[in-house]
Amino acid sequence: MILHSPGLFNLLIGESYVTIFWVQFWIIFTKVGSKWVGYETLFRSRGMIQLK
Repeated sequence: MILHSPGLFNLLIGESYVTIFWVQFWIIFTKVGSKWVGYETLFRSRGMIQLK
C-alpha cells in the first residue's frame, strides 16, 4: 500500500521555493559584494597613487 501525504508534497514545493529564493539572494549578494570590493580596491589604488 502506497501512502500519499499532501502535507509532504506541499512541504517539498515550499522547500523548492525557499531554495530558489536563497539562490537568487546569494547571486545578488555575490554581485553586490564583488562590485563593492572592486570600488574599494579602486579607491585604495587611487589613494596609493596620490601618495607616491
